[in-house]
Formats: sequence, structure tokens, C-alpha cells
Amino acid sequence: MKSNQSKSGFVSLAIMVALTAVSFVGCAESSTKKNEDVTLLTYLVSNPHAPVGAQADCVVSVGLINSCVGAKVQVDAGANCSLVTIADNQAIGADYATIKTNVIKKYNELKCNIAENKYATASAAIDAFKEPLTFTSTADATSKVVFSAPTYY
Repeated sequence: MKSNQSKSGFVSLAIMVALTAVSFVGCAESSTKKNEDVTLLTYLVSNPHAPVGAQADCVVSVGLINSCVGAKVQVDAGANCSLVTIADNQAIGADYATIKTNVIKKYNELKCNIAENKYATASAAIDAFKEPLTFTSTADATSKVVFSAPTYY
């Protein structure tokens, strides 16, 4: 009797694992078919800590810019919102809260939720958002752009 219970428990466990695997595959396929932005999801899954402060502001800005990109190649949140990159930019005067506010304003002006207003490349979207992404460096008084061209496929 004990071996039958073990077998049925094992079969139940195997079915649960199989269903879970199928649901993950289904999610991945559906997001690919819908051409959804997976760069932020990838960033959040690979980053062990929830973004806070400047990093959270950076991630929001990348998400908004990526929603204006019509192609699959998008701005890489991992490269642009890494703690090292943010610390380097903050050391010379970048204020990510202000940048996020300016990106939100520009996003509303560009009306990227309409398909014909989307940009063909991530670089073109960054160029469109160049003004809100620019700050004056306290180190040498030059204008610096917070995001660079690293993209995610």
C-alpha cells in the first residue's frame, strides 16, 4: 500500500512540474508573439534586488523609451541602469528623479502609444529623448546624455 501512495505522489509531482513548465513556455511564446518589451523583465529577473531610488527612476525611464521603439532591438536597462553607471553619472551631477520626470513629459508629448509614432530603432528613440536625458556635468560643465546606445535584442 505504501508503494502505491509513493507512486501516486510522484506522478502528481511530475504532472505539476510539467504544467508549470508548459505555463512558462506559454508566457515566453506569448510575449514574443506580441512583441512585448522583455528587456526590463530580463533586468529585474537577473538583478537580485528590487530597484530603489535613482535605479528605479532609471528603470522607469528605460521602460518609457522602450515603449516608443517599434523594433525588437531596444534600450538595455541592464547597461544603462547598473549601479555603477548610475553612481558614475550621479558623481558628476545627474539627477535621475528629474530625468524621469522629464522623460515622462516627453513621452506624453510624443504619444508613443500610437503605432505610427514609434521609432524604428532604439538609437532614434534615444535621440528623440535626448533633451530630457541630458544633464550638465559638474566636473567639466559639458552636457552629458544619461543613456547610451547599448541595446538588447
